[in-house]
Amino acid sequence: MLRHVLYWATPVLEPVLWSLASRGDTRTAHRARHLLVRRNQQQLDRFGPASLAEFDRRVALLGPGDVCLDLGANLGIFTEKLAATGADVHAYEPDPHCFAQLQDRFAGRPNVHLHPKAVAATSGSFLLRRTRDFLDDPDVQSTSSSIAVDAPSIYDETNAVMVETMAFHDVVRGLGKPVALVKMDIEGAEFGILDLLQQDREMGKNLPIGALFVETHERHFPDRFPMVRDLRRAARAGQQPFLIDTFWP
Repeated sequence: MLRHVLYWATPVLEPVLWSLASRGDTRTAHRARHLLVRRNQQQLDRFGPASLAEFDRRVALLGPGDVCLDLGANLGIFTEKLAATGADVHAYEPDPHCFAQLQDRFAGRPNVHLHPKAVAATSGSFLLRRTRDFLDDPDVQSTSSSIAVDAPSIYDETNAVMVETMAFHDVVRGLGKPVALVKMDIEGAEFGILDLLQQDREMGKNLPIGALFVETHERHFPDRFPMVRDLRRAARAGQQPFLIDTFWP
């Protein structure tokens, strides 16, 4: 009974759940995280289709001369969708397994520019963790590889590889022209980037970006639930430097 009350009484009890979820590896923390993840999934189920529709609407407006970023390109599903418009697509993918497939898939496509790097808040070198089952099915398991999440229950350090990262702001500014659309699915590394955009709104205003569609991974970082809520509220109030859609499913 209490679980159902907590689940539906979201406006009042969310701060309590955030606090409980951050209390380490306790039974109460696990239950609070479970409720928060369920609630977040409910929101994604409700608003995710509109996010995809807005993404498709913006893709339909792209054409030759436009520039897009696919951050966390994986095997290139969205790279393909963006490239089909004739726009220049810069696809960043740090996993060597995936990057090799991107090279094969987009060979001879002059409007697709492949970068064997991760994108994060800062440039440097990071450990890309792969799941324990990575070698069984790398095409599927690579979607969960992360430079940000450190969960022994999910990842096997023996599968990890060191990868180079580029700072998001350097990537955008280095293009030398406006970026019409950014798709970001980088398994937790998005939070450092979103932090910078929120902390320095002037910096965000000065970035030539039309729209950012980002999948957030707060299920791995319970303390990030309030941040995601605030981003969504800012989006509804039109208080973002550019569209930041966090309902990317």
